[in-house]
Amino acid sequence: MEEVIVTAEKRQASIQDVPIAVTALSGDSLQQQGINDVAAIAVKIPNFDFGESFGAAKLSIRGISYSNLSTGAEGSVAYNLNGVYVSRPAAQLGSFFDVDRVEVLRGPQGTLYGRNATGGAVNIYTAKPDEYWSGFAQLSLENYEHRILEGVIGGPLGDNLGVRLAVFDQRRDGYGENIVTGKDVDNIDASSARATVAWEPSSVLSIAVIADTSHQKDASRATRTIAQRGLTGEEGVSGEPILGVQLGGTALLQQFDIASDIQPRYSRRSEGVTLDVNWDVSDALTIRSLTAYRSSEFALNSDLDGTDVALSQIFYDEESVQYSQEINVHFSGDRLQWTAGAYIFDEDIDGVFWTPGAPPQDPGNFLAAYAAGGSINTRAYAVFGQAEYSLTDQLAVILGGRFSSEEKEDRDLYTDFVTDTKFLEPANLDHPNPPLSGPFEQSERWNSFTPKVGVNYHMTQDTMLYGSVSEGFKAGVFNLGATSVIPVGGGEVALSNPAVDPESVWAYEVGVKTDLLDQSLRLNSAAFYYDYSDLQLTKIVGLLATLTNAAKAEIYGLEIDAEYQASESLNLQLTGGWLHARFSEFDSTDPGRPTLGVQDLSGNQLPQAPEFSVGLGIEYSVFLPRGILKPSLQANWRSRNYFDEFNIEAISQAEHTKVDLSLSYQDQSGVELVAFVRNLTDEETLETAYQSSGRLGYNINGFLSPPRTYGIRARYTF
Repeated sequence: MEEVIVTAEKRQASIQDVPIAVTALSGDSLQQQGINDVAAIAVKIPNFDFGESFGAAKLSIRGISYSNLSTGAEGSVAYNLNGVYVSRPAAQLGSFFDVDRVEVLRGPQGTLYGRNATGGAVNIYTAKPDEYWSGFAQLSLENYEHRILEGVIGGPLGDNLGVRLAVFDQRRDGYGENIVTGKDVDNIDASSARATVAWEPSSVLSIAVIADTSHQKDASRATRTIAQRGLTGEEGVSGEPILGVQLGGTALLQQFDIASDIQPRYSRRSEGVTLDVNWDVSDALTIRSLTAYRSSEFALNSDLDGTDVALSQIFYDEESVQYSQEINVHFSGDRLQWTAGAYIFDEDIDGVFWTPGAPPQDPGNFLAAYAAGGSINTRAYAVFGQAEYSLTDQLAVILGGRFSSEEKEDRDLYTDFVTDTKFLEPANLDHPNPPLSGPFEQSERWNSFTPKVGVNYHMTQDTMLYGSVSEGFKAGVFNLGATSVIPVGGGEVALSNPAVDPESVWAYEVGVKTDLLDQSLRLNSAAFYYDYSDLQLTKIVGLLATLTNAAKAEIYGLEIDAEYQASESLNLQLTGGWLHARFSEFDSTDPGRPTLGVQDLSGNQLPQAPEFSVGLGIEYSVFLPRGILKPSLQANWRSRNYFDEFNIEAISQAEHTKVDLSLSYQDQSGVELVAFVRNLTDEETLETAYQSSGRLGYNINGFLSPPRTYGIRARYTF
């Protein structure tokens, strides 16, 4: 088994010596399997779940995810590109291309990674310039007229200067059609590019500049109506026609085709520049500086009522600019190794959400319009350190901590009207589109200290035991555009909601990493227990999605990550996860079933936290005179995945199995040909689902995963 080097602890080390549950995927492995996004990685990693909603990535590790999609909302899994934290969930949906490796760290990373890493971290590292001129060109052709073109070239421009250029472009027809407009939905029109310049002015100093850009504009995030409206009783859906159908419209349920009065629109732009400076002060001491700028834009429109009647159209636009600076100092001695650093993060986000008032479908009635938006500025500062000291050749202890301070300023605008549970409101023709109120301004600061204590014990040269206790911290957030209604002088006034409190999680973990059978079998496993408090969860209140703190949860589970090189030809991979992620204290009222009153949700499964996940990979290499023929199989099974805190089956994905097959041939001349099929049995599954506003009758909407796809891929490496 080859040694895998990772930088999970912000220094290079063998993955078998890092006391963290981490999975590393090399760029070669990603390329051979045709993996170019987070969704395809998630199924290969135990207790890692991927969802997508309204153009935002929803990453979940060990049951810790996030459900708020409003302006300023941030995930609970840190997403880092070349060491730089990428804040916006929409910017995390860009395609991977020319990647050196991906590391997925499971468990809170509050010491070294800090803010919003309560679930873990996804670290993506792109390829660097080579010592010699090299590159590749790759073309993939699939059904649905899907074409992916990728190209890379790079090499030295002198004795100490190198460059690498990479481009990625994909076009695809839609998985479905809007039968009203006759246009495709779930199509793709996206392109990306990256330039890396590496300079080594001396043997102890290296400087790299990485600039990237990614653009997408299509109809790839279309909402589907999954079930009819009117959740009733303890279990399912009433089956009554949704509001648009009652008014004479057409609805298509859980299909790739849709019937929408507007054409879905999705656009995304993400750009960034990173300056990475490394200085080897001595053989034992290294200083690294990471300076980064990133900007992103994200816009969409969608039809929430699921019919061709103009009832509930939503439009959302968001822009963000972030700056960050991090300094790391690494020391490596005979018995002592430590990392210390400081971090600064500044981000400005502007967003607006708007749903126009529907034209009268019933004399004297209409759906009220609503608009909300504003801006959030975030300033975060941190100092941190972590040390590992070897008491003996086998036993080492770890002590670390991070002090974080974060301030957010909110400037809020929204329509001032009082929502209720009726589908239609009495008409007010003098005021059909209520104006914005505000601005309302507020600010909040949160301070935290997140410690870590751990121990490592190398039983043998090939077996390590580890244990740790650590805390993770996720900052609070404002409900931009959400309101609290209070009585004033016999009437009611809508006020901007206060900030939502931070989340915190105490994590206790033990694990073992071992290489067996003359290092042909790699077996890593972990057991963990979390005490999770002040969860941030979304509630539907009238027309609005409002974030609240959802008391407490208890999480524990097991993981296994195994790889067996059974022979020179046969490679087997197995991953498995068992996850018990349940609310321990949480009371809430389901707006779709108000007759049930306040419900005690203790014992309910957390959203996006399937109890069981299993992955299997089989690769067999046939060595031919001029190349290698390699058939492979990748299969994964997931148990039922709930998307809401009430654990309603209609808002969940049932257990399912997906199988991918491929057959590749790699020639000695640098030519590689691959034939593949994904989702072999054409399983129809949901990436996420949600309950819509009471104004539409609480119908269930969602986003479908891709159907069966197949194609061929050709690559030439030079």
